[in-house]
Amino acid sequence: MPRVSAAGADRPAISRPAAKPSRARAKKIAVPQDRLTTRKLFWRRVKRSLKPGLWIFGIGSVVIIASELVRSLPAAAPAPVVRATHSSFGLAQLAADFGLRINNVEILGAPAADMPAISQAIGVQNGEPSLGFSLGAVRQRVEAVGAVQTATVERQLPGTLIVNVTERNAFAIYQTGAAANPQFVLIDKSGNIIANQDAAAAKRREPWLLLLSGPGAPQTAATLMAELQAQPALFSHVAAAERVDQLRWNLILKNQTVVKLPAQGETDAMAQLASLQASMQLLDRPVEVIDLRLDGRLVVRPYPAAGEKS
Repeated sequence: MPRVSAAGADRPAISRPAAKPSRARAKKIAVPQDRLTTRKLFWRRVKRSLKPGLWIFGIGSVVIIASELVRSLPAAAPAPVVRATHSSFGLAQLAADFGLRINNVEILGAPAADMPAISQAIGVQNGEPSLGFSLGAVRQRVEAVGAVQTATVERQLPGTLIVNVTERNAFAIYQTGAAANPQFVLIDKSGNIIANQDAAAAKRREPWLLLLSGPGAPQTAATLMAELQAQPALFSHVAAAERVDQLRWNLILKNQTVVKLPAQGETDAMAQLASLQASMQLLDRPVEVIDLRLDGRLVVRPYPAAGEKS
């Protein structure tokens, strides 16, 4: 006879609820999009058409700015236009409105005495548009100043203009005008007059500068100086030189002796004179004239004795 557990006899049977039938996921029904109105279509087309224009405008702006930056580099040749043309003036003024205005002009390489003339030649004032003038024209005006040999002009944005000057070196002092009213000017090695310069002040600064006179002296001064520098013993005694008939030179020594050089063979004559100075100190003696014009002959004229006519 089967046994029944007492513990399980009184426990009721547990019934499990029937499983619910699974529901199929409801599919989302696509909502049909509203058709675009005419106004929306119009603005969408406008936006699409503006995109190429914006690209063109941006590229054009970059090209214009790059061209102006290239213009700001030191100019190699003078430009014919001093101020901006009408086409570029608008850009220069627009850039000025954004702060591109000159607020500093630097002049390098020039002494204080030449600053006013160079500043006037530059012709650019503080507050002007930085892109509103030609660098080449500024350089051309500065190089027209007598003391200036070459100049470079550089524009440093936003507002600095730098002018670097190389001065024309004084080569000699040239006497012009009539003997009753002489005038003295500085000349460079090529014989060009250095305008607006004080010859007396230059002589104090550079005592070695010779005084030249006579027609054609500036144009032949370089040859004379080279020959004198080749004979230092002679050169140290020379104070001035006179061009005679545009053919030859008279040297005036510091002791007022006049040395008459020949029209041909002046180099050999100078060498002969330097040799005589080394052997007998001829240039230190009180003589009035040393004449070397005759080939192979040396004529020395002493000062006349007291009471004698020269």
